[in-house]
This record gives sequence, structure tokens and C-alpha cells, in this order.
Amino acid sequence: MPSHTKKVEINLGYACNAKCPFCYYYDSVVTRTNENMLTTDEAMQQMKLAKKLGITEIEFTGGEATLRSDLPELITYAKKELGFSIVCLITNGIRLSKMDYAVSLVAAGIDDILFSIHGHDAHTHDNLTKVPRSFHHIMQAIDNANELGVRVRTNTVVCKSNYQHLTEIMRLLIDKQVDNINFVMFNPVLQATNIDIVQEVYVNYADAGREIIRAIQSCEAELPHFNVRYMPFCFLPEYERYITNMDQMTFDPDEWDNYASFRIRKGRLISWLCVAIGILNLPYLLFVARHGWKAICTAAISRLYVRKGRVKTKQCKQCAYENVCDYLYRHYYTIYGSADMIPIAGNKVNNPAWIMNAAKIRQPGVLPPKRNLAARIKDPLPWKNQEITRQIIGK
Repeated sequence: MPSHTKKVEINLGYACNAKCPFCYYYDSVVTRTNENMLTTDEAMQQMKLAKKLGITEIEFTGGEATLRSDLPELITYAKKELGFSIVCLITNGIRLSKMDYAVSLVAAGIDDILFSIHGHDAHTHDNLTKVPRSFHHIMQAIDNANELGVRVRTNTVVCKSNYQHLTEIMRLLIDKQVDNINFVMFNPVLQATNIDIVQEVYVNYADAGREIIRAIQSCEAELPHFNVRYMPFCFLPEYERYITNMDQMTFDPDEWDNYASFRIRKGRLISWLCVAIGILNLPYLLFVARHGWKAICTAAISRLYVRKGRVKTKQCKQCAYENVCDYLYRHYYTIYGSADMIPIAGNKVNNPAWIMNAAKIRQPGVLPPKRNLAARIKDPLPWKNQEITRQIIGK
């Protein structure tokens, strides 16, 4: 039986050295209004609260967290002072293309890096990030992380610019020997008011679904762990096992505990109110109750997100996955409608983790082994700074 996730995000602020059009915080990044930047002390206080809430894994995100000079200090504090079992980082890889910097983060205690790569070549990726040579940088950063023995995951936001190249992206990442591949459908969670950007990047789920299926069929025998996020199940018929949406994230150890993250950001009172509303909308309450009160809180907040800003169509009500699906984002529905939705026949699924291939690769707080690491590393000690090397070996 899968356990509910015990990971939260620590969002360090919106400052970024890229300008991806699908970024949740696009307006903040472009205008450089970083009023939500956490101080070092505030970030540490959030981590302390996470620890009290029973969280075992921390993921630093932004913006671009590597722009902060205190990132190694925060990683060390999370890993060595508070004792989080796994410390993760989401990054565009630009700074990590420098081996000395990558080594410094590993010495501080980083275990897992989630790289944002959005194209199969420099033209596509650089055009989306608006940073020349960013593709070159992230390719080098992935090599550096692999060489240092860090778990490597990737996010690819599926959008109009890249959806026809998903097979090439998947092949590239397999050849790079990454440990986890995520295809993330663009979702206008925070910047849906910018309808021009939404229309620029939103791709029809039916078109994207066909390309995702083509990529899976081409590469399935060699795939590492793979999932697709924020896509209704009906757009990947016979491949629904690869989908991880809000309801499934409660049981995915690589995703965030939405209740704990919400509690850290919003406080106790608002969190409990939202949990109460979410519970009233939980169609699988009896299932999640078997996992305990914390799992109920996490699932309730996740379901609250599903109910907010989505459209449940008549096709959804006829589908086997009605009770565990994200449905359509309201802005997507405005642009594309629901004509392409074909309900999947069968009994109603009331177990959001009915397959959860994510939960099969690891449990919360425990990382799986690296994929073929020995074959990749020719020199186990390739770094010039031997003092940092000793720190890493001895951590």
C-alpha cells in the first residue's frame, strides 16, 4: 500500500535568470517584483515548521533558487541541522553547469535535482527560456549531477513550441541516463489572468496526448520512471497509468504534501478551513481515511485545488475516472472546449492511487539507487577541489 508523500516546497522567491512564458510567476519574474523573497531566517523558520509537521523531504524552488548566495547554507541547515532525509532542488541548470558550483551544493547536502528542460535542441529550449546557450548549460548540468551521484529528475512543460518533439525529448533524456522524466501539461495556476501568454503556450490535450503516446510507444522499453501531470485521463487511453494529477500526488513521494505546504504558507486557521471544505468534496474519503488523518488533510487540500478553477464537463461525469481526475482548467475550456474528450468506460475508480507507479520506485524519505551509475563514471574523483571531495565522501 503506498504511503502519502512527506515532501514540501520551500519557495525562496521569484527572482530568475530565465523568462519562460509558461512560468507560474511569469509576471513577477518579468517585472522583477520579488516582494515574496524569503529571508534566510524566514526560510529556516519554514523548514522548522515542516519538520514539526512530520515532513521528511524538502524541495527548494523559486524562481531560480541557485541565484541565492545562501542556498548552500540553507541546504546544510536542512540536511545537517534539521535532519531532513532528502533535500531536493528545482533549477534551470544554468549555474549548475559549473562543476565547482555543483560540487558545493553536493557538499552542502543536496540529494536530488529536478531540472527544467523544455526542448530537444538548443533552438527550442533557448527560445522558451529566452537565455542563449541555456540548453548547453542544462546538458552540462545534468552531466555534472550524474557524475556527482545525485538523483536527476526532469520537468518538461508541454506547450505549443515543443509538443511535436516529445519523442526526441524523451530519447534525449534517456540517453542522458536521467532517473525520472516528467511531462507537465501547461497549467495556468497563478498567471491565468495573462490570457495572451495562456493562448501562446496552451496546446490541445488531444494533440499533446497523441504525441505523448507516440513517445511512450517509441521508448517504453528503456524508460526510467515517467509520468504525465495535469492531463485528464481520457487523453491517454490505455496509458492512464502514467498520469499523476492532484489526487494522485498525495501518494507520490516525489510530489508535495499540499496540506503541509499550504499550512507553512497560509497558517493554521486558513489551512483548517480549507481542509474542512476539501473533505466535503472528497469522493474517496473512505479510501484515504485508511492512511490516517495527515493523509486526509493532504488529500483534502489537493481536492480543493481540483475544485477551484476547473470545469467538470458532461463527459467527465460519464468517465470511470470522474472521482480522481483534474478535469479541464477553466481557461483551457474557454479556448478548446470539451469536444475532444471521450469518456473511458468502466466502473468508477474511487482509489486515487489505484496504480501509482511512482509509489513503486520508492517510499517517502528513501531514494532509489542511481541508474547505471557505475557505467557512467570513469573517474570517481574528477573534481579539482579535493577538500570539497572529502566533504562529499564523508557526508
